[in-house]
Amino acid sequence: SVVANKLSTLTEGTAEYDKLKAQQDELVDQRKKHLASFSEQYPNSFFTIFKMAGQNPELTYPKKADGTLDTAKQVFNYRNAFWDNVDLTDERLLRTPVVFNKLKKYMKEITPQVPDSIIASADRLIGKVIGENEYYKFFCNWIALNYEPEKTTVMDPQAISVHMVRIYFTKERAFWEDTVQIWRLQQRAEEMEASLIGLKGPNVIAKDPAGVKRSLYDIKADYVVVYMYNPTCEHCMEQTPKLVEYYNQWKEKGEGVEVYAIALGTDNEDWTNYIRTVGMKWTNVFDPTNRAIFKKYYVDITPEVYVLDKDKVIIAKNINVDQIQGVIDRDRK
Repeated sequence: SVVANKLSTLTEGTAEYDKLKAQQDELVDQRKKHLASFSEQYPNSFFTIFKMAGQNPELTYPKKADGTLDTAKQVFNYRNAFWDNVDLTDERLLRTPVVFNKLKKYMKEITPQVPDSIIASADRLIGKVIGENEYYKFFCNWIALNYEPEKTTVMDPQAISVHMVRIYFTKERAFWEDTVQIWRLQQRAEEMEASLIGLKGPNVIAKDPAGVKRSLYDIKADYVVVYMYNPTCEHCMEQTPKLVEYYNQWKEKGEGVEVYAIALGTDNEDWTNYIRTVGMKWTNVFDPTNRAIFKKYYVDITPEVYVLDKDKVIIAKNINVDQIQGVIDRDRK
């Protein structure tokens, strides 16, 4: 650690750097030989298994066609080799910090925090422990719980939840859960999966304050913000006036952005009073039965924001009002 810190202050290629780097390489080599001696003399001892499990893979140095370091390939190789030293058949390791620490680093630090990458890493790891019940149970539950929509800032965490439940939390595989809980998880996944990023947003048809049915798909605009809120929700009281301000700016500048606002958990009087008080001049709808949005747009916590492009494809969700403009600007580019 001391040598590494000193190296970071030196210029690569200088005599002092090369001398210190040689010292570092020698220390690393001595450490490897020390560990190797344990593996040779006591290959089945838990101490050896524990020590080997804590080792990280060596960095590779793949090159691009132009001879420069391919950092993307380097990280890919490191991630793929991350569990090579861990005996995933030895349940004793689960009672030590080593597996937990490696799992946290693998999922949260060396895996890009986007759903596709998280799902790929989860599948790769869980695939290693099919048939190893305790590891399977631990990995599935840790990943599912840590990427619960309300516990993560990852965009579209519902995609992760749907994947985990559909593939791993089934009555055939989730041996630790009772059938009722599995059914509840599957039902929740079904509610989530219609409104994942990249899918076409489902149509909603509900009545406006005049009692006229208004269809989301009838709105012709470059972007539609689907805004779900409750008039008495504290966070909604903060976010809705901001959206009104943005909406007025969009209309003034001809930005081609419309809002389809769906009221939830309220009554007709509170809803119409709220529209009038806040100045919500966009399309407002409310269905007291909630049938209009059932299994369409998943609401984690209000206000819930979805952004749809001109083809009604969901390009963003689970964002604050202040983030909408940035989403639109990036999509336009």
